[in-house]
Amino acid sequence: MKNRKSSRSGGSILITGILFFMCCNFVPITAANAQNYTPVKDVDGFKKLYASKLNSMNTLKSDFIQEKSISMLMNKLTSNGSFIFKKSNKLRMEYANPYPYIFVMNDDHIIVKDDLKKSNVSINSNKMFKMISQLTVDCVTGNILNSNDFDVKISENAKVYFLVLKPNQKMIKSVFTEIDLLVAKIDFTVDRIDLKETSGDSTTLIFSNKKINTQISDEAFNVN
Repeated sequence: MKNRKSSRSGGSILITGILFFMCCNFVPITAANAQNYTPVKDVDGFKKLYASKLNSMNTLKSDFIQEKSISMLMNKLTSNGSFIFKKSNKLRMEYANPYPYIFVMNDDHIIVKDDLKKSNVSINSNKMFKMISQLTVDCVTGNILNSNDFDVKISENAKVYFLVLKPNQKMIKSVFTEIDLLVAKIDFTVDRIDLKETSGDSTTLIFSNKKINTQISDEAFNVN
Protein backbone atom coordinates (compact mmCIF):
# COMPACT_ATOMS: atom_id res chain seq x y z
CA MET A 1 0.00 0.00 0.00
CA LYS A 2 2.88 2.36 0.65
CA ASN A 3 4.17 2.14 -2.91
CA ARG A 4 0.65 2.57 -4.25
CA LYS A 5 0.18 5.79 -2.34
CA SER A 6 3.57 7.10 -3.44
CA SER A 7 2.78 6.35 -7.07
CA ARG A 8 -0.47 8.22 -6.92
CA SER A 9 0.82 11.26 -5.08
CA GLY A 10 3.71 11.46 -7.53
CA GLY A 11 1.22 11.27 -10.37
CA SER A 12 -0.90 14.13 -9.12
CA ILE A 13 2.13 16.31 -8.37
CA LEU A 14 3.41 15.63 -11.84
CA ILE A 15 0.13 16.19 -13.53
CA THR A 16 -0.54 19.33 -11.69
CA GLY A 17 3.08 20.32 -11.87
CA ILE A 18 3.28 20.68 -15.34
CA LEU A 19 3.10 18.37 -17.59
CA PHE A 20 2.80 17.86 -21.04
CA PHE A 21 3.41 16.74 -24.48
CA MET A 22 4.22 14.18 -26.76
CA CYS A 23 7.03 12.49 -28.42
CA CYS A 24 6.87 10.03 -31.23
CA ASN A 25 10.48 9.08 -30.56
CA PHE A 26 11.46 8.65 -26.92
CA VAL A 27 15.01 9.67 -26.02
CA PRO A 28 16.29 8.47 -22.63
CA ILE A 29 17.09 11.34 -20.31
CA THR A 30 20.75 10.39 -20.02
CA ALA A 31 21.04 10.42 -23.79
CA ALA A 32 19.10 13.68 -24.02
CA ASN A 33 21.41 15.39 -21.57
CA ALA A 34 24.41 14.07 -23.47
CA GLN A 35 23.31 15.54 -26.79
CA ASN A 36 25.33 18.37 -28.28
CA TYR A 37 23.21 21.49 -28.03
CA THR A 38 24.05 25.00 -29.15
CA PRO A 39 22.35 28.16 -27.87
CA VAL A 40 19.48 29.48 -29.99
CA LYS A 41 20.66 32.74 -31.54
CA ASP A 42 17.30 34.41 -32.20
CA VAL A 43 15.51 33.81 -28.89
CA ASP A 44 12.72 36.33 -29.52
CA GLY A 45 12.11 34.84 -32.94
CA PHE A 46 11.91 31.35 -31.48
CA LYS A 47 9.45 32.47 -28.80
CA LYS A 48 7.15 34.03 -31.39
CA LEU A 49 7.33 31.00 -33.66
CA TYR A 50 6.75 28.61 -30.75
CA ALA A 51 3.69 30.50 -29.51
CA SER A 52 2.34 30.74 -33.05
CA LYS A 53 2.68 26.99 -33.63
CA LEU A 54 1.04 26.09 -30.33
CA ASN A 55 -1.70 28.67 -30.86
CA SER A 56 -2.89 26.62 -33.83
CA MET A 57 -3.24 23.55 -31.61
CA ASN A 58 -6.82 23.31 -30.36
CA THR A 59 -6.81 19.73 -29.10
CA LEU A 60 -4.23 17.11 -28.32
CA LYS A 61 -4.35 13.40 -27.51
CA SER A 62 -1.49 11.13 -26.58
CA ASP A 63 -0.33 8.18 -24.54
CA PHE A 64 2.20 8.77 -21.80
CA ILE A 65 4.70 7.05 -19.56
CA GLN A 66 5.55 8.58 -16.20
CA GLU A 67 8.69 7.77 -14.25
CA LYS A 68 8.99 8.93 -10.66
CA SER A 69 12.34 8.78 -8.85
CA ILE A 70 12.07 9.04 -5.07
CA SER A 71 15.26 9.45 -3.07
CA MET A 72 14.09 7.01 -0.38
CA LEU A 73 13.34 4.23 -2.88
CA MET A 74 15.79 2.17 -4.91
CA ASN A 75 13.57 1.64 -7.94
CA LYS A 76 11.67 4.12 -10.08
CA LEU A 77 7.88 4.15 -9.92
CA THR A 78 6.55 3.74 -13.44
CA SER A 79 3.00 4.33 -14.59
CA ASN A 80 1.26 4.92 -17.90
CA GLY A 81 -2.00 6.09 -19.35
CA SER A 82 -3.65 8.52 -21.75
CA PHE A 83 -3.71 12.28 -21.99
CA ILE A 84 -6.10 14.73 -23.67
CA PHE A 85 -6.11 18.53 -23.84
CA LYS A 86 -8.63 20.98 -25.24
CA LYS A 87 -8.36 24.74 -25.37
CA SER A 88 -8.25 26.55 -23.27
CA ASN A 89 -8.43 25.06 -19.81
CA LYS A 90 -9.43 21.42 -20.20
CA LEU A 91 -6.99 18.63 -19.45
CA ARG A 92 -7.41 14.97 -18.55
CA MET A 93 -4.76 12.45 -17.54
CA GLU A 94 -6.01 8.93 -16.96
CA TYR A 95 -3.61 6.44 -15.43
CA ALA A 96 -4.19 2.82 -16.42
CA ASN A 97 -1.25 1.10 -14.72
CA PRO A 98 -0.25 0.18 -12.11
CA TYR A 99 -3.51 1.55 -10.63
CA PRO A 100 -6.48 3.39 -12.14
CA TYR A 101 -6.34 7.10 -11.39
CA ILE A 102 -7.96 10.07 -13.12
CA PHE A 103 -6.94 13.72 -12.94
CA VAL A 104 -9.07 16.31 -14.75
CA MET A 105 -8.76 20.07 -15.00
CA ASN A 106 -12.06 21.39 -16.36
CA ASP A 107 -12.00 25.18 -16.53
CA ASP A 108 -11.86 26.29 -12.88
CA HIS A 109 -12.29 22.88 -11.27
CA ILE A 110 -9.95 19.99 -10.55
CA ILE A 111 -11.44 16.51 -10.29
CA VAL A 112 -9.49 13.55 -8.95
CA LYS A 113 -10.79 9.98 -8.90
CA ASP A 114 -9.30 6.66 -7.88
CA ASP A 115 -10.96 3.36 -7.04
CA LEU A 116 -11.80 4.63 -3.57
CA LYS A 117 -13.33 8.07 -4.04
CA LYS A 118 -13.82 11.14 -6.22
CA SER A 119 -13.06 14.70 -5.17
CA ASN A 120 -13.94 17.98 -6.86
CA VAL A 121 -12.31 21.24 -5.83
CA SER A 122 -12.24 24.77 -7.18
CA ILE A 123 -8.88 25.90 -8.51
CA ASN A 124 -9.49 29.33 -7.01
CA SER A 125 -9.89 27.86 -3.52
CA ASN A 126 -6.25 26.83 -3.31
CA LYS A 127 -3.25 28.99 -4.25
CA MET A 128 -1.11 25.98 -5.12
CA PHE A 129 -3.81 24.50 -7.39
CA LYS A 130 -4.26 27.86 -9.08
CA MET A 131 -0.54 28.26 -9.65
CA ILE A 132 -0.12 24.71 -10.90
CA SER A 133 -3.10 24.91 -13.25
CA GLN A 134 -1.77 28.13 -14.78
CA LEU A 135 1.67 26.58 -15.13
CA THR A 136 0.12 23.60 -16.91
CA VAL A 137 -1.78 25.76 -19.39
CA ASP A 138 1.25 27.99 -19.96
CA CYS A 139 3.35 24.92 -20.82
CA VAL A 140 0.76 23.74 -23.32
CA THR A 141 0.23 27.12 -24.98
CA GLY A 142 3.86 28.22 -25.01
CA ASN A 143 3.24 31.21 -22.75
CA ILE A 144 5.71 29.71 -20.30
CA LEU A 145 8.54 31.26 -22.35
CA ASN A 146 7.25 34.77 -21.66
CA SER A 147 6.51 34.22 -17.99
CA ASN A 148 8.34 36.30 -15.39
CA ASP A 149 8.14 33.28 -13.11
CA PHE A 150 11.06 31.59 -14.89
CA ASP A 151 14.50 32.24 -16.30
CA VAL A 152 14.63 30.32 -19.56
CA LYS A 153 17.64 29.03 -21.48
CA ILE A 154 17.02 27.70 -24.98
CA SER A 155 19.39 25.54 -26.99
CA GLU A 156 18.98 23.20 -29.94
CA ASN A 157 20.29 20.37 -32.04
CA ALA A 158 19.10 19.03 -35.39
CA LYS A 159 15.89 17.48 -34.04
CA VAL A 160 14.82 19.25 -30.87
CA TYR A 161 14.91 22.41 -28.83
CA PHE A 162 16.07 21.99 -25.24
CA LEU A 163 14.47 24.40 -22.77
CA VAL A 164 15.72 24.77 -19.21
CA LEU A 165 13.35 26.66 -16.91
CA LYS A 166 14.63 27.94 -13.58
CA PRO A 167 11.81 29.19 -11.33
CA ASN A 168 11.81 32.68 -9.84
CA GLN A 169 8.32 32.68 -8.36
CA LYS A 170 8.41 31.82 -4.65
CA MET A 171 5.73 29.11 -4.63
CA ILE A 172 7.05 27.35 -7.73
CA LYS A 173 10.59 27.63 -6.42
CA SER A 174 9.53 25.88 -3.21
CA VAL A 175 8.48 22.82 -5.26
CA PHE A 176 10.81 22.71 -8.29
CA THR A 177 14.47 23.54 -8.76
CA GLU A 178 14.25 23.12 -12.55
CA ILE A 179 11.90 22.09 -15.33
CA ASP A 180 13.39 20.78 -18.58
CA LEU A 181 11.48 20.50 -21.85
CA LEU A 182 12.39 18.78 -25.10
CA VAL A 183 10.44 20.35 -27.97
CA ALA A 184 10.26 18.57 -31.32
CA LYS A 185 11.23 20.75 -34.26
CA ILE A 186 8.88 18.89 -36.56
CA ASP A 187 5.69 20.20 -34.94
CA PHE A 188 6.78 22.26 -31.89
CA THR A 189 5.02 19.98 -29.43
CA VAL A 190 6.82 18.99 -26.25
CA ASP A 191 8.50 15.61 -26.49
CA ARG A 192 9.33 15.26 -22.84
CA ILE A 193 9.13 17.01 -19.48
CA ASP A 194 11.55 16.51 -16.60
CA LEU A 195 10.53 17.97 -13.24
CA LYS A 196 13.29 18.28 -10.66
CA GLU A 197 11.96 18.83 -7.18
CA THR A 198 13.50 20.61 -4.21
CA SER A 199 13.09 17.37 -2.22
CA GLY A 200 15.60 15.62 -4.49
CA ASP A 201 12.87 13.60 -6.18
CA SER A 202 12.22 13.89 -9.91
CA THR A 203 9.45 13.08 -12.37
CA THR A 204 9.64 12.45 -16.09
CA LEU A 205 6.75 12.47 -18.56
CA ILE A 206 7.23 10.85 -21.96
CA PHE A 207 4.48 11.21 -24.57
CA SER A 208 3.76 9.12 -27.66
CA ASN A 209 1.11 8.56 -30.36
CA LYS A 210 0.29 12.24 -30.71
CA LYS A 211 -2.95 13.27 -32.37
CA ILE A 212 -3.32 17.00 -32.90
CA ASN A 213 -6.59 18.85 -33.57
CA THR A 214 -8.87 15.83 -33.54
CA GLN A 215 -12.43 16.32 -32.34
CA ILE A 216 -12.81 16.03 -28.55
CA SER A 217 -16.16 16.44 -26.83
CA ASP A 218 -16.43 18.44 -23.61
CA GLU A 219 -17.94 15.29 -22.12
CA ALA A 220 -14.45 13.81 -22.06
CA PHE A 221 -13.66 16.11 -19.15
CA ASN A 222 -16.52 14.90 -16.98
CA VAL A 223 -15.80 12.21 -14.41
CA ASN A 224 -18.59 9.87 -13.31
